[in-house]
Amino acid sequence: MAVEYRVLGPLEVLLDGVPVGVPAGRCRVLLATLLLRANQFVSADEIVERLWDGSPPSIDRAGKTLHMVVARLRQALGAANCVQTGAGGYAAVVDANQLDLLRFRAHLNAGEHAEATALWRGPVLANVSSESLHRDAVPALAVERLTALEHRIDADLARGVAAELVPELRTLTTQHPLREVFWAQLMLALHRSGRQADALAAFHEVAVVLDEQLGVTPGQRLREAQQQVLAGDAPVRVAHQVPRQLPTALPHFVGREAELTRLDGVLGTRQPIAVINGSGGIGKTSLAVQWAHRVAGRFPDGQLYADLRGFDPTGAPVNPNSTARDFLLALGVPADEIPVATEAMLQSYRALLSRRRVLVLLDNVRDLAQVRPLLPGGSRSLVVITSRNRLRGLVTQNRAFPLDVLDQDESMVLFSGRVDADRVAAEPAAATRLVELCAGLPLALGVVAARATLDQHPLSMLVQELEHAALDALDTDDPLTSVRAVFSWTFGCLSPAAARLFVLLGLHPGPDVTEAAATSLMAAPAAEALDELVRYSLISFDGRYRLHDLMRSYAAEEAAHRLSADERAAGRQRIFDHLLHSALAATARSDPLRQPITTPAAVSGAVVLTFETNTDADRWYATERAVLGSAVTAAGETGFDGHVWRTVWAMRHFLLATGRRREGERLQRLALAAAQRAGDVEGQCRSRRGLVSLLVPEQKFDEAEEHLRAAVALDSLLGDQIGLSNDLRGLAYLLGRQGKYADALDPLARALEVAMASGDQIELASVAASLGFVHNELGDHVEAATWAVRARDIFLELVPDERDTVVASNRDTLGSIYRALGRYEEAEANYLRSVELQATLSYRHNQADTLVRLADMKLELGERDAARGYYHAALDIYDDLGFAKADDLRELLARLG
Repeated sequence: MAVEYRVLGPLEVLLDGVPVGVPAGRCRVLLATLLLRANQFVSADEIVERLWDGSPPSIDRAGKTLHMVVARLRQALGAANCVQTGAGGYAAVVDANQLDLLRFRAHLNAGEHAEATALWRGPVLANVSSESLHRDAVPALAVERLTALEHRIDADLARGVAAELVPELRTLTTQHPLREVFWAQLMLALHRSGRQADALAAFHEVAVVLDEQLGVTPGQRLREAQQQVLAGDAPVRVAHQVPRQLPTALPHFVGREAELTRLDGVLGTRQPIAVINGSGGIGKTSLAVQWAHRVAGRFPDGQLYADLRGFDPTGAPVNPNSTARDFLLALGVPADEIPVATEAMLQSYRALLSRRRVLVLLDNVRDLAQVRPLLPGGSRSLVVITSRNRLRGLVTQNRAFPLDVLDQDESMVLFSGRVDADRVAAEPAAATRLVELCAGLPLALGVVAARATLDQHPLSMLVQELEHAALDALDTDDPLTSVRAVFSWTFGCLSPAAARLFVLLGLHPGPDVTEAAATSLMAAPAAEALDELVRYSLISFDGRYRLHDLMRSYAAEEAAHRLSADERAAGRQRIFDHLLHSALAATARSDPLRQPITTPAAVSGAVVLTFETNTDADRWYATERAVLGSAVTAAGETGFDGHVWRTVWAMRHFLLATGRRREGERLQRLALAAAQRAGDVEGQCRSRRGLVSLLVPEQKFDEAEEHLRAAVALDSLLGDQIGLSNDLRGLAYLLGRQGKYADALDPLARALEVAMASGDQIELASVAASLGFVHNELGDHVEAATWAVRARDIFLELVPDERDTVVASNRDTLGSIYRALGRYEEAEANYLRSVELQATLSYRHNQADTLVRLADMKLELGERDAARGYYHAALDIYDDLGFAKADDLRELLARLG
């Protein structure tokens, strides 16, 4: 005998495949109530509420009627009866395969969404008359079904199904107009069916619905779909990113109970900010990390962490704008969707955190100016700050948490927790004296405990050694003096290799160190030495090796004291070569058409990394950016001017692609100054051109022209034909940006002559592309087509996949040329190819400009709906980037109606 119960549609009971009649009215309500909570006892009181929709008769009458309903239902079900009586209630006891709702959920858990959705036969309990059931229980099931449908359609799209989905998705978006996922799936299905304009029109349609009914803009899923349509592909959606950036909490954290309790009071307040302040080494970061882990569960959207290096002895404090950009990336915002304009980017960051519950830990903050831009909007997210300054004016008194040194008892607990308790008990006086010598500083206590654990000498011997530490006379009233004494004492027990590495780390530009960098410093494998330094608590490891800023200061002192000038220069040469040549390798992978620079080979011992893919190269730049920036500054301060301009040259593509214009301009000016100091003509030319690429977008035309004309003179003197052609193209571009296209022909003619003489195909194709653009702007479209097609053909030979910014720009030019010649199909094809390429190259403002030109053409041809779709796509990009063009485009759309 096989029994099946169905609730995912009209209520049905089947016995060996034959329907069993369930009486209408209260019998169906009772069975439905129990089946929705299958295998759970439901109280008689709750059942009564359901049977009478919240208005039951007297208790006595309701109870008697309920017994009658149960008896009648059991009689009707017969052999299919599943109703059992329990203490104070009833349950429908069924096997997992007997009830469609249980099978539905089992399929969901197994990821079998097609099988799950196939079980639905219509509206849940369509033949059950119960206002309370349909109000309280059925809506949640409907949501489960819609979610399963979303997953099933995602799977269909991933399998390549497209056109077949459009009718279903049209119905779903009509029935559920505010469910953004269905709209995003409709856009992708339309696009994959060759209906890009319809896909963009669907985006515009849902944007209007969301604005009118909810007053919100399209969310991340819709925006991802829009970008996938514009890019010409439709990858499976990446899951929402939840960053987990908190450092590991200390395993032996002790004390600070009063501070932890006070910190708990910050939660749920209207100003969720806590500032922990105190001197270096006093345990601010440890306390902040400990508490952050304790409350992290309250912030389901993740935890962000940044060391702002406000007191780092080797470099400038971290720029908060750069940190905000990094946080946006960590929260899942694609790099090309982060606004270029600083204020727009910060607004985007604050707005995102105002919608999410995120814990933000800002470590080592220098001052108010550094931290204010990073404070989240709203009160949903929490920010925890550590600083040596009090940061008065940021928070009220009850949000400030000043730390003092640990008292003697707390210090002993910390020390004993890290050292064998039997040793401490055996030598209590020595243990007490060791703790006293650490002056209550957790940093010093950690180092001393590590030494005691590793060396296993009697504690009294360690006391004698520490008391005679050679660096400075001990003065326990000065925490810094005490901690330096501890460092000196511990340094003396290191192996020769570890001691050498620690001293060499004083030459590293910071803020953190990789094994490859350490190996370069030593000119020998560094893994074992690094492990030893970690064991002695002189450095820490969380994926990268880090030195406390006090430890870094001490390492720098030791480097100055123990290394000769030649040894310091050689160590710096190796680390600067490691960073420079690895950066050049990354750039060669990310920007293959870029003309190389003259670079001396890396010295022996410097590790040079290689990269298999563009993604690997970009990821390396992202993780090493802070080190590279510090290295540029350090190289300039120590006489390595060639490394300055070459490293900046290598970084330029990454900085432009990620919108870091201010950082890029600062570094380019350092590069130019370094090249001038060194009398390096090539460096001056490359640095000037790099600076121009950052000045022109800011409309600093006069200064840009000065740099370009100086570069022309220097490259002519140097005899660098490719460089000279590049300079001349830059001058033509600068003139064109000012509307002086006729004037731009002269430098381009000279550039063509030089490029042809050089025989370099990359430069020749680039000049041809520039000539195509300028002739088109001057109205000579036939001549423009000749040059642009020539450029396209050469580019296709050089980079068959066309993934290059110059190639994408030339495709855009071809679109405009064919549009002017009335060859509209060819124009649209080239515009769309340009949009597709630009979406993969992180230059979204160019993508938006191309979309506007395509929309203009569609409007001229009378295709108003397609034009609106492209205009709206461009408007979203301009809004994201904070471009003023957005307002003009908004007015145009208003006129279109």
